[in-house]
Amino acid sequence: MSRKTPPFDYARASILMDEQSVEALLVCSRANVGYLADYTYYTAQALPFLLEDGREWSLSFVGLPRDPVLGAFITPVTGEEGIILHADPWIEDRRLWGPPWAYVGQATASAVAPTDVAEAVATALRDRGLGAGRIALEMAAVPANRFLRLRELLPDAEFVDAAAILWALRSIKSAAEIQRLRHVAAVTDAAVKEAYEQLDAGCREIDFERRLAGALIARGVTYGWCSIAYGPKGATLVQPTERVPAPGEIVRVDLVGIYEGYYSDISRVAAFGRQPHKEAQRAHAAILETNAVLRKETGPGARCGDLHRLACDTLEERGFRLLAPYAGHGIGRDVHEPPFLGADDDTLLAPSMVLDLEPTMRVAGVGSVNIEDMVLITDSGCESLTTFPRDLLVYGHAD
Repeated sequence: MSRKTPPFDYARASILMDEQSVEALLVCSRANVGYLADYTYYTAQALPFLLEDGREWSLSFVGLPRDPVLGAFITPVTGEEGIILHADPWIEDRRLWGPPWAYVGQATASAVAPTDVAEAVATALRDRGLGAGRIALEMAAVPANRFLRLRELLPDAEFVDAAAILWALRSIKSAAEIQRLRHVAAVTDAAVKEAYEQLDAGCREIDFERRLAGALIARGVTYGWCSIAYGPKGATLVQPTERVPAPGEIVRVDLVGIYEGYYSDISRVAAFGRQPHKEAQRAHAAILETNAVLRKETGPGARCGDLHRLACDTLEERGFRLLAPYAGHGIGRDVHEPPFLGADDDTLLAPSMVLDLEPTMRVAGVGSVNIEDMVLITDSGCESLTTFPRDLLVYGHAD
């Protein structure tokens, strides 16, 4: 993907804005700034931090006018000046804000930057003739003080919630997004395989976590987080601990990686040393069948709520219940994003959506039982992006 090319379908974004009579999108979350700009300030993974004068917290906005001729803008903090110049995202209007920095022997735009991000945003909107426009703002993410300041600086503007536009836009992935998701899924598969193959009697859950993280990093993918549960402990706790596996216990892994802003999410269940007891095998067989049924029925035109009902029915026929109020979720710039395979989600699946199919159980005396797959909706069904074996395999040797 060229850094001078928008990473999303701008024409579709304009149509969605037009349908809501909106003149511009204005976002400020890590995920949506990264989505629209295809750029994320690397410091703290773009999480807020107190700026160098100790007065304001870092915050970047991206403004996307409905009319592409007006041009998008981004508001990096002054400390990003050299970083965003190096990254050179497609958005050329970069409105620095924050405390001034001094560079020996060279000029800096930070010397004249406003110290208030709302001023940078308001000026950029006014420069585009949008100071009195109808602006779709990311209400769930904007801090209350910045929202109040924007209303003060732009008293004639109308701010409405951008959520519906953003989720509709993000739900259909571009070819470049699919390429990244496909890559991070394959690497996460490989990391799970490598860690399982190193499982032994002395491997604590926290050791397993380190191996997963190292396998991702060695392949150029950022480690996000993981859940690991040996045996019955997983019925209530999936956070990695110092517990070591006992022969015949299940070993459940749920791993998240991040590649160029896009997430993976895969879960598998194996066993240590030997096959587990019959109840564990029965639980795994129920989840395995539910996963297979979901993969078979997931495709264009399928209603998310119907897939949720299918997962519930499949498990209940075998004497089990779904853990969470959904059987899967969208994935992309966030690890959990719409659509959700929940009872009340009427979304009809469409080609180029990417989902995680995630039937999950917690079973007393067995543990956490989950087989989770990333799938791409195609014209005729779905393609599994995660392909690590789903059978109840045995790793390691009991002493």
